[in-house]
This record gives sequence, C-alpha cells and structure tokens, in this order.
Amino acid sequence: MKKLIIAMILAATLGGAKAYLDYQLGRELDKITNQITAEYSQISSSLLGQVIIENVHLDSYMQVYINRIILHKAYQFYPNLPKSMSLNLEGVRIPIANTMQPIPLLISAFGYEPYYISLKELYDLGYANINADISLDAKLQDNQLSVLGIIDANIWGKFTLSAELNKVSNSFNTMELVSFQLKYIDNGLVNKAISHLALRNKITLMQLQQNFISKLNNDIKQPDITNNLRQFIQNPRGLTLNLQPNFPMNISVLKTFPIQKFKLNITASN
Repeated sequence: MKKLIIAMILAATLGGAKAYLDYQLGRELDKITNQITAEYSQISSSLLGQVIIENVHLDSYMQVYINRIILHKAYQFYPNLPKSMSLNLEGVRIPIANTMQPIPLLISAFGYEPYYISLKELYDLGYANINADISLDAKLQDNQLSVLGIIDANIWGKFTLSAELNKVSNSFNTMELVSFQLKYIDNGLVNKAISHLALRNKITLMQLQQNFISKLNNDIKQPDITNNLRQFIQNPRGLTLNLQPNFPMNISVLKTFPIQKFKLNITASN
C-alpha cells in the first residue's frame, strides 16, 4: 500500500511539474511568435526532455505548415549553447504558387532560359506542394561545429546536407567554413522536368540533353565536373556536390569569394 501511495505522489508531482513547464514553454514561445508571423496550436514537453510544438504555421514571404516540431533534449540549452542538438520537423508543407513569375536575372544573363523551369510549370506537372520530413543534428566540440541535415521530400527527392564550421560563435558571419557537402537522390523530378523543357522548346529529349551538356561544357570547362553532370542529366539517379575552400574561410568573406577559388567536386550516382 505504501508503495502505491508513493507512486501516486510521485506521478502527481511529475505531472504538476510537467504542466507548469508546458505553461512556461507556451509563454516563452508566445514571445517569439509575437515577433514573427507564426501560429501554433499546442506546445508540450516530455519527461525525456523533448519540446514538442504542434500545427505550426509560418507566414512570411511564403506559407509554411508543419505538423510537428520536436526538439530533443531541450534542457541542454540552459544556460549556454548545447554540445549537441537534434531537431525534427514532421509533415512540412509549402504550397507552390500557381502563378508565372519572371525568370531570375542571372539565369537570363548567362543564357540558361531554355533549361529553366518555373514554379508555375512545376505546379502544372503535379508538384503543387513541397512535402517533406526534415531532421537536423549538430555537434559542437572544441569550437568546431558539425551539422547534418536530411530533407526527405518524397516526389521531390531526398537531400542530405553536411557542413563543418570553425570558430563557432553567436554570429554566423564570423564562423569559418571548413567543408560543405550536398547529396541529392532523385525520385522522378529531373526526368519530368527535362521532358517538359524539351516539349516547351519543341525539340527532342535527347537534343535538349545534348544542348544543355554543350552549354555546361562551354561555361564550366572542367571535364571532371561536366562528365558527371552529363551522366546525371542522361540518367538522373543521384548527385553529390563537395565544396571546400582552400583553407577555412570566414562566412562573410565567402559571400564575395570567386567560385574558382574553391575545391569543387561533383559526382553522379550509377
């Protein structure tokens, strides 16, 4: 009987503490959402240290809907930045605008209009929404930050991003980039887009592919890169991009640094 009473008292204490924590979390999140255009239906915590936000709606230059945001081991954020972080965004949905927009200036300037597909065209091809589950993991050790992000976007494909940064601080611009990698696994999007572009330009699929490859060869002039791009265009399965400065470089400097000064490697999956 005593064990039962102790268990009931413990359960009531934990339940009360959790209710109070959920209330405080709600107050803190309200302060943040008052500063940005955002709504959510519920925020709660788990006894394992998770913070869970339900039914999030962000309204900025685009609409973003998220079924659930889970921040694992949230207690690590007090009082300083944590040594590791794990975040999940479940059921992310971003509607695609069903309106024609002007071609970006750089696309026109470099002559890539025949190979540019607009959001309106993607909408018409059945890509009315971006639907994805996103996970983000970060680890901090000796002032070096490792970041891994996975975006599983269903019909849009799967993206894996990883980066290494030095001199970690509260200001992103003062950090140094050591390396960056982007992996993409196609799930039918590229073939659909290229077939549509061929039809739009009134040429065959093979002609469009060859024209695009010739354009890339002429502009890039790096056979190790263009050969892999050609392989991907002709048989789009997966593509990996590795970008690395010759030495760890300040983020603010990277924004104006010539791309030719980077070690760039692109490989296609067989």
